[in-house]
Amino acid sequence: MKEFFKKGQAAADKIWNGRYYLPVMMIIAAAALLTDTNLECMFIYVLIAVLFLIFSDDLMSIVAPVMFTLLMSVKYYRNFTELTGYMWYAIVPFALALIFNLIYYRRPFSGGSFTRPLIAVSAALILGGCGEISAEEYFKPVSLYYTLGLGLMMLLLYLLIRSRLVNERKYKRTERLAEILYASGLVVVFTIAAFYAVNLEEFLEKGTVLFYKPRNYATSVLLMCMPSCCLMVKKSNLHLIGMGLMYCAMIFSGSRSGLLFGTILLVICIVYIYAKNKDSRRLYRSLALILAVPVYLFAVNYIAELYSGRFIEGGLISEDETRIEFIKLGTANLFSNPIFGIGIGNLKDVEVFKAIVPGSIVFYHNVVIQIISSMGIVGIVAYGWHFIVRADLIWTNRHRERFVVLGLSYLGILMMSLTNPGIFCPFPEAGLLVLIFALLEEESENRVSK
Repeated sequence: MKEFFKKGQAAADKIWNGRYYLPVMMIIAAAALLTDTNLECMFIYVLIAVLFLIFSDDLMSIVAPVMFTLLMSVKYYRNFTELTGYMWYAIVPFALALIFNLIYYRRPFSGGSFTRPLIAVSAALILGGCGEISAEEYFKPVSLYYTLGLGLMMLLLYLLIRSRLVNERKYKRTERLAEILYASGLVVVFTIAAFYAVNLEEFLEKGTVLFYKPRNYATSVLLMCMPSCCLMVKKSNLHLIGMGLMYCAMIFSGSRSGLLFGTILLVICIVYIYAKNKDSRRLYRSLALILAVPVYLFAVNYIAELYSGRFIEGGLISEDETRIEFIKLGTANLFSNPIFGIGIGNLKDVEVFKAIVPGSIVFYHNVVIQIISSMGIVGIVAYGWHFIVRADLIWTNRHRERFVVLGLSYLGILMMSLTNPGIFCPFPEAGLLVLIFALLEEESENRVSK
């Protein structure tokens, strides 16, 4: 048995560090989308994660299968109840494998500069709505998921990640994470392409973007993944195609936020790539000359038509939109409950937004309003502190490429959080941010110690 376990560990290490691991994972996703077997694909990813948890102490190895599982679940975005009959077959073995991993490969928990800000955020979420929210609303499973998932769970995740960073690896963790983000972005591209392939006739008939239900969820992930292309082009300029595909996926998702923030982030990434890759500048200028006219014509002549069903009175947003109403309501909630807000699980304003996804809370579609409405002044202080520590880490290391690129991933999800839930989704968004900043913090500390 001991010999078998050692062979399993060797195999896990070989697979995880092999060049074909991520491509094969992506091929599995593509095959599932072609055959409409998303559920079976998700179980394959869970099985892969379970095996890595058993045979490897490197928790980075499960990031890709967990991410891909979440991304393939978009098929059930509006009806997660379809998954409830199957979820325990995945949750139980994953939980047992995770417990085994935590015990067998245990390390002393260690924190860092984000420990206290995360404790503050956890406290703000738990105390949110104190004296205002009803016990029934506070203790609803979905309410507890966001209250604990965005706070205490993120704190534990951070401490766990930090505890495993003491081990040296054969690879640079931040670079490997960028590769995973790049692959994840392409999986999102696959899901949107598969949606249009199934509904191609309708698209050709209408000539406008189709109603893709998880458009904002997909865009949130893409905005976090697209900056990874800035590192991937160091290996090959062919990865510029990947960046272009991610941007096109944002456009065809039908998300107005994706159209706006995706364009802003794309321009920033292009400028950064041009500035950092001096040897390829001639190629970039040639590409710019070739693409300038068709891109201009597409933007001027086709975007308005493509988004005719999404624009409101010819613009991205109108004064009557619920997002504007939420700003007013959230501000009023702050003034009525200034210290603790009304609580993140409060259903007071639930009737304003008619498109709430089952299993979610009342999102105010703006990170600032969400904080002040749900957690009041306590939330403002906690989240402000957390943001300052994150921003300081990026700024202090602004001359280091991996910090800038992953900082752009943070910028992407922050922009998305101005008009959508964004960082208030525990997984993958908030969890990914914890992972990103834990790795960046460790890399920064190593540099100082050396």
